[in-house]
Amino acid sequence: MNSRLLGSILIIAGSSIGGGMLAMPITSAGVGFIGATLLLFIIWFAMCYTALLMVRIYDFNSPKDGFDTLTRKYAGFTVNRIAGLSLMFLIYGLTAAYMSGGGTILKTNIDLLLDTNLDDRLAVLIFSAIFSTIVIIGTRWVDWFTRILFTGKLIFLALLVIVMTPLIEGANLLHMPLSQGLVIMSIPAIFTSFGFHGSIPSIVDYLEGNKKQLKRAFILGSLLPLVIYLVWQIVILGTLDQTVFMQILQEHSEVKGLLLSIRELSHSTYIETLFSFFAAAALGTSFLGVSIGLLDYYKDLFKNKSKKLIKPLAAICTFIPPLLFALFYPEGFILALGYAAIAGVILALVIPVVLYLKAMRFHKIKISLLQYFIIGFILILSLVIVFAQLLVVSKS
Repeated sequence: MNSRLLGSILIIAGSSIGGGMLAMPITSAGVGFIGATLLLFIIWFAMCYTALLMVRIYDFNSPKDGFDTLTRKYAGFTVNRIAGLSLMFLIYGLTAAYMSGGGTILKTNIDLLLDTNLDDRLAVLIFSAIFSTIVIIGTRWVDWFTRILFTGKLIFLALLVIVMTPLIEGANLLHMPLSQGLVIMSIPAIFTSFGFHGSIPSIVDYLEGNKKQLKRAFILGSLLPLVIYLVWQIVILGTLDQTVFMQILQEHSEVKGLLLSIRELSHSTYIETLFSFFAAAALGTSFLGVSIGLLDYYKDLFKNKSKKLIKPLAAICTFIPPLLFALFYPEGFILALGYAAIAGVILALVIPVVLYLKAMRFHKIKISLLQYFIIGFILILSLVIVFAQLLVVSKS
């Protein structure tokens, strides 16, 4: 396996394994391990399949072409604008969530190590400034920092699994969903846990359009998070009693509630510290993976402007909006992921299907009956995810 292929797999996996992974136990606490596992498999298949549809489209296009170029070519002005807005809202939602969650983790660790009370907004600014700079420099830097953080993330996760496995109780993994509503409401956060589609054009360009490597990158890059998520769910949901976990989450929302649950139910500051380091690495890799996709989209959008202005304009448009959200709505971690789910459905499920159908028609290539069946399933799943997110919003 060559260096760029490995880097691409880690960027794809790193984009997925982050904020969504932290949100997953929070939103699936009332669903149980069995229900969450079924949802993970269904969503993984749909996301991997649509990524492979995009690879097929690049058979007829330059690896330099981005979402803006492809949607203009095959789908026209309206779909082009919908795709662009969906990409922006998806990455803005994910990036805002990662900035917010990253700031929380950074503040928690600094306060613990230095016995201080770091300002929430300052923590968000520090986290955002460090990782935004890496993305702006370029894909090569994102590749290398992703490798470092991903390696650290796997080490911390392995240590967590080792020290928490004795605490796992089989009965905790057999809990059934507390209600059908909780199952539906958990879907958006699980869906965003495979949020790597915004970086597809960047990966295609990085691998110079090599179709064999691209297929391996997207299959392995999405399969790795699935395996890690299953291990993660076993460790967290197997360790934490469902009733107690739900009570803590009602009193303390989002990442803070998860941290407190880990601390209270494991009775170990060592486990809490390991989890904090893992969470920081997870948010870092996700931030790098998803934001580079939007930066490259803006660079493609601004390609007709002066070369000196392209990167600064792209950087401002990529990072300032989510930073403002993270600064002025610090408790918006799950909310930001939820809204990202609606945009993600359009970008990761609907747009690839529309582009594929139109591209195959454009190039006069027949689509099999099986593909039509799978595409129909993906479109139905898209409606379910959007309905689930609307239900979440109505309950909040």
